[in-house]
Amino acid sequence: MATDTSTTNFGPKGFRTLERLGIGTVFEVARVEDAAGRELICKRATRARFALALDRERDVLQAAKGAALPELVASGTDARGGFLVETRARGTPLRELIDGRAPPGAAQWMELARASARALAALHAFCDGRGSLRLVHGDISPDNLFFEPPATVTFIDFSSATWREASKPALEGDRGTVPYAAPELVRQEVHATAETDTYALAATLLAVAVGPPLVRANTEAARLHEAATEGVLWKRIDERGDLPLAFRSALAEALQYEQALRLASSRDLAARLGAFSGSERPTESS
Repeated sequence: MATDTSTTNFGPKGFRTLERLGIGTVFEVARVEDAAGRELICKRATRARFALALDRERDVLQAAKGAALPELVASGTDARGGFLVETRARGTPLRELIDGRAPPGAAQWMELARASARALAALHAFCDGRGSLRLVHGDISPDNLFFEPPATVTFIDFSSATWREASKPALEGDRGTVPYAAPELVRQEVHATAETDTYALAATLLAVAVGPPLVRANTEAARLHEAATEGVLWKRIDERGDLPLAFRSALAEALQYEQALRLASSRDLAARLGAFSGSERPTESS
């Protein structure tokens, strides 16, 4: 575990480091300021072998400009190593709606569900002049999804992403975040797909609606096994009798353990949640 919390030289040239926000498995993150006074986010890989994950995030941010993700500001290499600077996500991470707080009311949860499902469907359908990007986030969780009411959603952390130009994860063995990752991804039978993204979003929305736990197990190894062999406790959504049946049913279907029974498409989930009106509905990526 790294212990350096100084702000000296963390930000690249032209950026002033304001606060070291944390050190994760793959990235170390800090809040920085540019010459114009904009507060931004700077990321560096925690180890040299994670440089590919930093490159992956840079490539995705470049390719999917205009989607519900941060805007790339700068990237490169300096004496400290590789860096990436991006805009700050608006709102707060969904983690703050879960840990130690009462679940949001029905109206706020429905706004969040519609906005995030619509944003994920648009991400999966994103195209450029060459066609579909076939973009998959790969690690949707309460830490990687920001929400600003009434309807602004931003996905962050694309170190696990795949897309048209990079069909395999940057890091071998990447299986998302338990218990939000789909069972087949936890078992490492597949790389992350649009379908596993949809499951992870539904599990994240379940966690916001009812709070923890999403699995019965309480040790890391047991949680991993349960997530891989049973999935999440999707029936808990019925604890929220204040939510419309249509919303509860859509979430339950998206969280089925058996893939054949699952509401797998982010576009279809968004439609079931009433996220589209007429021409807003995106075309499914191929």
